[in-house]
Amino acid sequence: MKKTVYYGWIVVIGAFLALLVSSLRSYSFGVFIDPLTADFGWPRAPLTLTYSLSLLVSSFLGIISGAFSDRYGVRKVMIVGSVLVIAGFVFSSMITSLSQFYLAFILVGIGSAAFYIPVTTTVTRWFTEKRGLAVGLTVSALGIGMAFFPPILERSIEGFGWRNTFLVAGLVSLILLSISISIMKHPPGDDDGEEEELDDDKGSPDFTLKMALKAKYFWLIYFMFLMAQFSALSVTVHIVPYSTDIGIPSFYAATLLTVIGVFNIGGRLFGGITSDKIGVIKGTSIFFLIQGIMIILIPLSDGLFMLYLVSIIFGISYGGWVMIYPVIVSYLFGDKNSGAILGALGTVAGIGGALGPYTAGYIYDLTGTYDRAFLLSGGMTFLSLLLSLLFLKFYSKEGIRCK
Repeated sequence: MKKTVYYGWIVVIGAFLALLVSSLRSYSFGVFIDPLTADFGWPRAPLTLTYSLSLLVSSFLGIISGAFSDRYGVRKVMIVGSVLVIAGFVFSSMITSLSQFYLAFILVGIGSAAFYIPVTTTVTRWFTEKRGLAVGLTVSALGIGMAFFPPILERSIEGFGWRNTFLVAGLVSLILLSISISIMKHPPGDDDGEEEELDDDKGSPDFTLKMALKAKYFWLIYFMFLMAQFSALSVTVHIVPYSTDIGIPSFYAATLLTVIGVFNIGGRLFGGITSDKIGVIKGTSIFFLIQGIMIILIPLSDGLFMLYLVSIIFGISYGGWVMIYPVIVSYLFGDKNSGAILGALGTVAGIGGALGPYTAGYIYDLTGTYDRAFLLSGGMTFLSLLLSLLFLKFYSKEGIRCK
């Protein structure tokens, strides 16, 4: 008899497709900055605020979507989110003012809240021994989307205009999300805690959201990831306009996100393996150190070759630590309420993603360069590194699982 494929791996595929759509919103915004500026003359700080508001909304609603997914099932949450994301992209193609663009991308943000938290927590529930690998494969979709969508969208904008390109984004989202929803589901017996291929040694009791928020080490981890997101998303949003400012053609500038994305994929897989082998906090510390150095090198890079090199290493480090979100929640707080807890931790993406890119755009509008913005972002990453080291020093000795 043929051995059937464990359905958890099918769920990984479904989650992967949903996160491809998330990457379309999160990592392709930079290619729209120059054409929108050319048509409307909007300064970069207010224009970047569009992205910041979208990310802020989606991250805070992640708490609700995670809790709803725990209670009502992942598919129902994803259906609602899909409708809103597609509507937001279509509305973006019709805008005539900045306020309309804000509303359109807020719609995309509300819908996007239905993806990352629900699908990644669903994946963690299907696995224990290979959890890091499964989550790494799932979130590698964000790296793949970062790699392929920006240059494709840049070519589309060049050939068909930014309005039609937003319509293309809506169509792609419709196709990918339809497939994803059709195969996503919770494991059998999930409601009563009996999951396939799961063991009883979870390393931590099952926290409620209220219990997690009262734990001091939750907040240490929270601010650790908050500053890292501030830094990383400042780079992914502004590296394209920074590159065109120093004379690099727009297509090659867009391929910097491709380079970051390709190596981000490897970083996410490597981060999954690392978290399984040496522990989630130790692995995160290493990736923070590398990311901080690379960001500081960006304003010292005045040519395409150097920017490619920095982008490669930045992509690996960023992918390495960002995939640890769902794993760290599962290890430290258990699985039962992981959707709600990961949603609370995931607000760092919204706050950091709102403050980082907007601050970088504001500094650019004041100074005419991105130099100080990238130096600030590098410094914030080093503060994240410091907090991760403090966690290792104070909490690993108290029996809190760091692996």
